[in-house]
Amino acid sequence: MRTLASISATAALLWSLPAFAQEAAKPAAPSQAPAQERNLGREMSGHFFLPSHLIEDPFSYTAFGMTFGLGSGNALAPDLQLVPPEILGTKWVGYTGLGVGFLMNVRFLEYLSARAAISTNAYLGTGNGAVLTVGSSARVTGDVGVKGSLPVGKHFRFAASLDVSYGPVYSLLIAEGLVDAIRSCSADPAACRIDLGNFLQQQDTVTWTGGVAGAWAPLPYLGVILDLQFIAPTKTGKASISQNGLTFAGMVDFDARPLLAWLPVGMNLTYSITSPIGGNGVTTTQDMGVGFYYTGVPNLALGLELDWKFNRLESNQAGESTLAWINFRYYWN
Repeated sequence: MRTLASISATAALLWSLPAFAQEAAKPAAPSQAPAQERNLGREMSGHFFLPSHLIEDPFSYTAFGMTFGLGSGNALAPDLQLVPPEILGTKWVGYTGLGVGFLMNVRFLEYLSARAAISTNAYLGTGNGAVLTVGSSARVTGDVGVKGSLPVGKHFRFAASLDVSYGPVYSLLIAEGLVDAIRSCSADPAACRIDLGNFLQQQDTVTWTGGVAGAWAPLPYLGVILDLQFIAPTKTGKASISQNGLTFAGMVDFDARPLLAWLPVGMNLTYSITSPIGGNGVTTTQDMGVGFYYTGVPNLALGLELDWKFNRLESNQAGESTLAWINFRYYWN
């Protein structure tokens, strides 16, 4: 009986050896390491958001950016008659404008980033008599700020930001000086005095801006951004930011690459409006833009944006302009 039991045990062991060999040949299961959240940058739910200089995004990233714009417009300026000096009314005259800006954004915590930017923009009256009536102006602005950003689920992201900017404004307002001189001398020729300060103005400004922004990516090829900012500036001129105001901006962007891999082209539509708070607030400004971008490289955003602006110039003249902007931005994360 013992012999029969030994034979049975040996047969069972030999029968199970192939199964043991198969189990030993299987690769070991990988250890379950804790998942780490990846660095999203400007990507959310498979969609890479496009930049625009007309709106602030709610993302935290490290990036370098540059913008260059050039365009022309028209301003409703006084119709001056020099001999004899007289104001005949108003008329539309042309001007040329340009702008250059540089941005450096650094992400130093998962959801916290800091930025520094410098920009300049200028305009000059062009055409017959436009230099006299529109004048010229140049503004240089430096800006520093911080942004806190937080994702909510897979399709939403929100942020709060605080910025402070400083910059001088230089304005050569020949028409304004002439108008003041004509009115002063017409009222009392004996007491006629010409104030050169009316022709050349220099004003400095410090502006605090607090904002909240949100992004929504419902699909890999579609994104939406909304931005609201409260502006608390100092006075910089007769038509410049003088008291508090609000800026609301919205953008919708579309990327064709998730649908057609051979078509790395994106497009965005942006609208921004700045309105005053109170009777002596900021001047109302509206911007509408449409941009076309190359989206073949995830870390690169390069495109051309066309803007239509409706605002008031430093001379307090109503103006409208069309500008073309080259937008470049390179992201490290």
